[in-house]
Amino acid sequence: MMLSVNKQFSRHLRVIHACEKGATGVYWGHRWVAAWRYPDLVPSLTAMHGHETEHYALFGQLLAVKNSSQVGLPILWCAGGILYGVVTALLGRRAIWKSTAIIEAIVEQELLAASEFFQAHDPQVSAAIEKILLDELQHKEQAQAQSLGWATIDAYIEPMAVAGAQLSKNLAEKL
Repeated sequence: MMLSVNKQFSRHLRVIHACEKGATGVYWGHRWVAAWRYPDLVPSLTAMHGHETEHYALFGQLLAVKNSSQVGLPILWCAGGILYGVVTALLGRRAIWKSTAIIEAIVEQELLAASEFFQAHDPQVSAAIEKILLDELQHKEQAQAQSLGWATIDAYIEPMAVAGAQLSKNLAEKL
């Protein structure tokens, strides 16, 4: 079933907004564990958390301006992100970076699809997406550089990251 342009418009904004809230939780969870296990990671994770907080606020403003509603109880996305962030961080330094690289690659694809839609329907939203995409790409590249090659833990991280991202998106589309 093809959604109307208005429904697609709202769906894209809701998904991005909710998933940015989830990302704030992931980085919070990573930072919480890193503070006592990998303190050298805290500055990078703090910067990434700050970017995600800015993205969440930006898309919250766009939801209001565009008369779209946010998901019910966005705190659920944050809580899910915190849980995921803590679990992956407890699996080790590499797990933090591998998780970040995988999730940011998923985010990149979602944002590119949304940007393509909004280029045709709303230049303001498209420009906002392009702006945050730069941060997300920087996060992905930094994480990839810290998790080169393959390790056994990667076999666990990838399915967790993909499933978590898909669940977050699916719930944002429905709630």
